[in-house]
Amino acid sequence: MCIEKQIKKMQLRSSTLQATKRSASAETEKEHPAKKARSTARNGARKVAVKKSNGKQAKARNGAEKTNKEAAKVEPKKKSNKVFGELEVGDGIPENVVLENQNSEKVNLLELAKKAHILVVFVYPRASTPGCTRQAKGFRDEYEELTKDLKATVVGLSADSPKAQQKFIDRQSLQYDLLCDPGRSLITMLGCKKHPKGTVRSHFIFVDGVLRVKKVKVSPEVSYKGALEQVYELVNEQN
Repeated sequence: MCIEKQIKKMQLRSSTLQATKRSASAETEKEHPAKKARSTARNGARKVAVKKSNGKQAKARNGAEKTNKEAAKVEPKKKSNKVFGELEVGDGIPENVVLENQNSEKVNLLELAKKAHILVVFVYPRASTPGCTRQAKGFRDEYEELTKDLKATVVGLSADSPKAQQKFIDRQSLQYDLLCDPGRSLITMLGCKKHPKGTVRSHFIFVDGVLRVKKVKVSPEVSYKGALEQVYELVNEQN
């Protein structure tokens, strides 16, 4: 009897243990869907966060690229009208070329050229030097023919001061104005600046403000004789 009781007790314990395991297993199975749901929700939240982060980074990159492209498209600055290159035949005199004459009076070269119709500008290195004196005297001797017969206007140009130009006029009895270009701005524009320093003897003829004749690096005699012949040619073209 004792043995049977013990067997029954053991069977009862075994059945109780199995029931407990089944109950525990059932509860575990109930918990799994919730855990899965929570895990899925967390994973979904992480994916959304990553997408948002990637989206923000992509927008930032796109914005930076757009900014760089816009910066690359910036138009170059326009050249200032105050800066001019060398004048060639066919070019007009810029409007703002203003120099002083021997009396320290302001002379706008374009206005002078238009008023003169035919303007002869001879350029010399330095007032009262031998070669420049020969050049200036040559234009002095041809002055009447140039101005009265051909209706041209004559002016000289150098880097000298008004005082030096006036002294040159007085000594050589010159009938025309001498323009001062101490910074050699017009001399450079005409293409007769000597490098690194100085001026190349030349002459130029403008018609209504447009350059028609350009002679750089000439002798004193070729300058005034050549200018006279070239003015005759221009006058004949117009007749």
